[in-house]
Amino acid sequence: MATRLVLLALGPALALGLGRFAYALVLPLMQNAWGLSYAQAGILGSANTLGYLVGAFFSHRLLGRVGYRKGFFLALFLQGPILALTGMENLPLVFSLRFLQGFLGALVFVGGAALLMALGSSGRTLGIYYGGVGLGLLLAPWLLWGAAEPTGAWARLGLYSLLLGLPALLAWPLLKEPPPPVQGEGSLWPILPLLLAYGLYGAGYIGYMTFVAAVVGDSLVLFGLLGLGALLTGPVWGPWVERVGGRKGLFHVLLVLFLGSLPPLALHLSALSALLFGLSFLGVITALTQAFRTLLPPSAWPRAMGLSTAAFALGQAVGPAVAGFFAEMTGRGEGALWAASVLLFLALLPTWSRPQKP
Repeated sequence: MATRLVLLALGPALALGLGRFAYALVLPLMQNAWGLSYAQAGILGSANTLGYLVGAFFSHRLLGRVGYRKGFFLALFLQGPILALTGMENLPLVFSLRFLQGFLGALVFVGGAALLMALGSSGRTLGIYYGGVGLGLLLAPWLLWGAAEPTGAWARLGLYSLLLGLPALLAWPLLKEPPPPVQGEGSLWPILPLLLAYGLYGAGYIGYMTFVAAVVGDSLVLFGLLGLGALLTGPVWGPWVERVGGRKGLFHVLLVLFLGSLPPLALHLSALSALLFGLSFLGVITALTQAFRTLLPPSAWPRAMGLSTAAFALGQAVGPAVAGFFAEMTGRGEGALWAASVLLFLALLPTWSRPQKP
């Protein structure tokens, strides 16, 4: 049973690892072939995260109506054709497709997490699920090996996304729908500071992920280490978060993430930066999920997941544009990384305070 449930990690691997983060690998090809500026690249990145925001905001309602299992797999298998079409040299079309991919990616991410939480999965199992993004990060450079232009690169991502999603269907019989919410139960007041931290984290981490390959170079090694670190999310952060609690764990993960993102480290010790960042960026949601379990009743968990993902996506929607425009303003790609680090530092601050009931 546990082995087949792990196959759900292919959802984040494909929807986020390939669907979102591989954009950073194709971006240099798009800049060379299409003449994209950093600002335009940031706007396309924000289109994807804006779609993720809208998808996250409506995920609880849509998945509740369609069914979490059906919604998860439908959104997963639509990734392939959308990615394949993204290589067409038409910026308004590419903007729309990046938006749509982000929308469906949110349904995959929220739906899979809610399905696992409904089964009572441990923090370690959820960490493995979230760490599935690392598999996508590891695969992306190899799937794109030798790609010389953006059309072929996006076509490869679309084809492999469709094929690699098929094994996840083996988990279908083991899944059950999350419980419906109970009216009057589950105020989200205790998690409001954590939602703020999660939104700032979303803005900072996507700025790093969008521009680090273009700034540092050596994308194969970089994404390999990011993916390796992400795959270790469950074994490393799962037990630690269960030991210290979700709130303290969230601060610890964000601190490591901030340190790993600092531009001096990224520019001079890029391997260490990528490993620390990869190890921590998915540990944030592992810690946040554990905090939800402690602070909220089970019937409020799906709603909390949806709203937290919306806060996260709101940060992501503005993060690439902020980082991109900051790079344009400073005249160096390094400026985008500094913007990301500042946002991640700000994300640390709300995790210090404890919410007081009104």
